[in-house]
Amino acid sequence: MRLGTQNVSEKFSTIQSNFRTIKGIKQVAGTNYYPSEKILGDMGMTLPGGNPADQTLVIYNGVSPNYLETVGTSLLAGRTLRDNDENQILVNKATLDAFEIPLNKAIGSKIIQTYEGEVDEFEIVGVTADYNFASLKEEVKPILLYNENTPGWIILKAETQNYEALLNTLESSWKTINPNTPFVFNFVDKEVEKLYAEEKRLGKISVVFTSLAILISCLGLFGLVSFVAEQKKKEIGIRKVLGASVQNMVRLLTKDFIRLVGIAFIIAAPLAYFIMQNWLQDFPYRINIEWWVFLIAGGAALIITLLTVSFQAIKAAIANPVKSLRTE
Repeated sequence: MRLGTQNVSEKFSTIQSNFRTIKGIKQVAGTNYYPSEKILGDMGMTLPGGNPADQTLVIYNGVSPNYLETVGTSLLAGRTLRDNDENQILVNKATLDAFEIPLNKAIGSKIIQTYEGEVDEFEIVGVTADYNFASLKEEVKPILLYNENTPGWIILKAETQNYEALLNTLESSWKTINPNTPFVFNFVDKEVEKLYAEEKRLGKISVVFTSLAILISCLGLFGLVSFVAEQKKKEIGIRKVLGASVQNMVRLLTKDFIRLVGIAFIIAAPLAYFIMQNWLQDFPYRINIEWWVFLIAGGAALIITLLTVSFQAIKAAIANPVKSLRTE
C-alpha cells in the first residue's frame, strides 16, 4: 500500500495503529521497497580499517521494526530492529559471507561506509536468513535493513475469506487520516507473478505445441501402420494360415515402430537435456535434471506409440486370412 508523499509517510505510526485494529489484519509494517520490488539503493561498504578503495556493494532498505514478522523472514542470530535504533542494522547471511564474518561473531560487528571523507559506522544487531527479494534469476545479494520511521510503503499480512470487504474497511480507515491521498494498493503475490510472466507464457506455449505435436504424431503413426498393414496383408494371411497367433502378428507390425521410437529417444534425450540446461542457466537457484525424467518421458512416448499402433495392428491381425489371400 503506497504512502505516496512525505506528509503521508510521516503519519505512518497513526496509519499502522489504525490498521492493526481491523479484523483480519495480522501484521502491519513499513518499508521503502516491498517484496519483489527492485531495490535501487546501494552503497559501498568495508570493515573498520579496510581499504576504502576495496568496497563491497550492499543494497539497503528502510523498514519498520516488525518487518521480518510481516514478510515471514527468520532471524539466524541477534534481534530485530527497535524504534530507537539509528546506526543499528540487520543484515542477511550473504552480507556476512561477503565480508567473511562468522555467524557466531556477527552480532556487535561493525561495517562502515566512507563517502567524500565522511565515515558512517553501522552495528550489526541481527542476521536474517537469505531470502529472495528479487527474481530467482538474480542471486541473493548482500542487504542491510535499517530502522525507517517514514517508509514509502505499508505492507499488510492478512487472513480473511473476503478481501473485498477488508479492502473497503482499509480504504475507509485510510480516508479518515488521508482524505486527499488516493488509496493505492498491490497484492504482493500478483507482483511476484509478474517477475515470471515470461516463464508462465513459455510454459503455456510449450503445453499447446507439445499437445499438437503428440496429436500430429499419433495421426501420422496411425496412417503409417495402416499403410504397413496393407502392404503386409498377404504376408499376414500366410502366417495366420501357417498357425501364427494374433500376438505374433501384432509383434510383427509393432516392432519396427518401437525401434523407431528408441532411435528418436536416443536423439531427443541429449538434445532436450542440452536445451533445458541452457535455459536453467538463467536461474542461480535451479533444479538438477535427473536421469529418471527422461526415462519417464521415453516410457510415455513408448506407451503412446503402442496405443496408437496396436489398434490398427490388432485389426489387421484378426482379419480373415482368406480375404487377405484372395486374388483381386
